[in-house]
Amino acid sequence: MHCRFQLRPLSTEKGKEHFRILQELQKKIDQQKLKLERIIDQSKKLPLLDFLLPLFENQSLQQFHLYSLGKFVSENLVLEDIEIECSVETEQRKCCQTIKEILETHTQKGFSALRYTSEEKGLREKIQKLEKELTTKLTQYEHDIYKQTGLKMIYPYPKEVSQDAENLPQILKCNLLSVTCKQDINLVTYRLSPSVENIISKKDILAQKLNHLLRKKIRTINKELYPHFRDFKRCYQKRKTQTFYYVLLLVKQRQSLCLPTFHTSVGCKLNNAVLPSLQKQKKEKYTPLNLDLGSGANVLFGANMTGKTTVLKTLYFQLTAIRMGLPVCAEYVRLHFPEQIELHLKSAGNTSWNLSGFGQEIEFFTRKISPSAYILADELFQSTDPIGGTVLSRIILQEFCHKDIVFFCTSHYPEVLHIQDIALYRMNDVDFDEEIGHTLSLDDLLEKMPYKLERILPKDIGNALKESRKPLYIALHFPLSESIKERIREQLKG
Repeated sequence: MHCRFQLRPLSTEKGKEHFRILQELQKKIDQQKLKLERIIDQSKKLPLLDFLLPLFENQSLQQFHLYSLGKFVSENLVLEDIEIECSVETEQRKCCQTIKEILETHTQKGFSALRYTSEEKGLREKIQKLEKELTTKLTQYEHDIYKQTGLKMIYPYPKEVSQDAENLPQILKCNLLSVTCKQDINLVTYRLSPSVENIISKKDILAQKLNHLLRKKIRTINKELYPHFRDFKRCYQKRKTQTFYYVLLLVKQRQSLCLPTFHTSVGCKLNNAVLPSLQKQKKEKYTPLNLDLGSGANVLFGANMTGKTTVLKTLYFQLTAIRMGLPVCAEYVRLHFPEQIELHLKSAGNTSWNLSGFGQEIEFFTRKISPSAYILADELFQSTDPIGGTVLSRIILQEFCHKDIVFFCTSHYPEVLHIQDIALYRMNDVDFDEEIGHTLSLDDLLEKMPYKLERILPKDIGNALKESRKPLYIALHFPLSESIKERIREQLKG
């Protein structure tokens, strides 16, 4: 069943139920009660029937639809036997069995052909006999035409012959052909003998009788199937959803993903969470994210190039995947369900809305915030002057520090570290000796960046505020003008 699923954000209730089902299936897989690979292989044999459901409901199924329907119910019964440890509604299983029995009564050769009654068989045999006789006569007819005119005809198709054709005189004289002149072209058709026309007439009459009986049979099949439509539709939709679960678990298994677990309190904990695009780029040098956030205001403090924005992006990626019902790229995730996620990254503004970067950041905080929302903001109010930015940061953090949400932002403003009742974190600094730091290349410097964060306890705030000379060393590794570098060196010496 190669079906497409449109991912949509889930509500808290539906999201928890979605992952509960995935957890239960995963448990059965872990206990060897469900063979995932075998289930996936069997699921591939099920045809998609979305196009067929309206025809089923309107009792408009034709013979070629019966094969797809029969294929689905028979393969689905096999699949349900494989997943016997899962709860399968008896009504739906009975529905598939009943439909299969109806189709087997009226079809044959694996649902690909209708099963004939004795009357229908008799008509079919007579038609086949007439077709054989007609083929023999027409073959002889075409042979005689070719012998007399050199023209190869295939019944019942006409042929066009130009006015200057060498064999046109012979064609005009042949009593087996009829010629009609249209502009500069002669249209040549058969002039059938009465005996041949009689065979064709008999065959057409018998074919009409047979088609009438077959249409009646199709109506009977539709009438017998219709009472089971609603149950079948539920069965089909359930199978599509179940297949989606299996696909998610297969991807989880192959990509070493994890299923999140949920708690009622506000907060989230991630162990070894990964941002796949960055991991693909950095490969073995990539550092996964470990993060434990509680409710209220959480501030990530640190210098540039230490990975603060990457932390926000990684968290946002994990939360969005969970909100869409997907397994996540992490070793362990436990949180309250992320029904609302808002992210603001530093920008230069939006000209279409006539907003500067600062205006866009203010607009971000005008959005309606639901209880238990996740609000992520990068470089809080760095879009304005340091004095105004510090004041606004303090106001926003004090507003959110006691709310039942997860507010997580990054900041360079040291004043925010003194705000009461906020959780503080910092990015670890570059681990190198300042005396030899200026001899490292930029690539070496970036390699040494730990890209890890740690909690700042109240007693450690003083150390976090200490002036660090490392940003100046970092700046020296960029291709700045020599005059700028010289000024930086003077500051380092001072």
